Amino acid sequence: MSEENSDQFTNVQFAEQAEISLERIPTEGYLLDIGGGGEGIIGQLEGTRVVAIDKRKDELQEASVGNYLRIVMDASNLQFLDASFPTVTAFFSMMYMPLDIQKKVFEEISRVLTPEGEFWLWDLNIPKQYDTNKQVYAIALSIHLPEGEIGTGYGCPWEGREQDASHFKKLGEEVGLEITEELIEEHKFFLKFQKP
Repeated sequence: MSEENSDQFTNVQFAEQAEISLERIPTEGYLLDIGGGGEGIIGQLEGTRVVAIDKRKDELQEASVGNYLRIVMDASNLQFLDASFPTVTAFFSMMYMPLDIQKKVFEEISRVLTPEGEFWLWDLNIPKQYDTNKQVYAIALSIHLPEGEIGTGYGCPWEGREQDASHFKKLGEEVGLEITEELIEEHKFFLKFQKP
């Protein structure tokens, strides 16, 4: 890493690098991906079955790999009818949303899920800020897809953004979603919710 590149990360606190293996998501119909910009991991995984939304047009434009629908939309105000999707995903995107709107996002996800629909959530455990010299909390990931591997990273402003799996389990419970599967590790987690 050049000196110039290393300087740009002086204000970033990195969690330990991690790996994630993704398999196809068994669902019928379209799949809604919340925050599907950037690398568009779910779009790359599931292709034309994906409707990816992101608040930022530039993030969706960056997600150029894969043949799937991309729509500029705010996850806290989904412009879809009730019970529109059997599956909703969020792959390291909740971490970018302020804590005060995450419950509204969960309410919207629950609303657009079909009965017995599932919400698949992968995200980062963000501890309380313990180093004021570090303004961003981030993780580097190696993501294994059936068709290849992607090296990437996710980071967000650190101050006031602490979150973990229990935070999202509580949000799910508050909006009537039930946990059916969980994988909680030191720095990241996966939760699967189901709408009754």
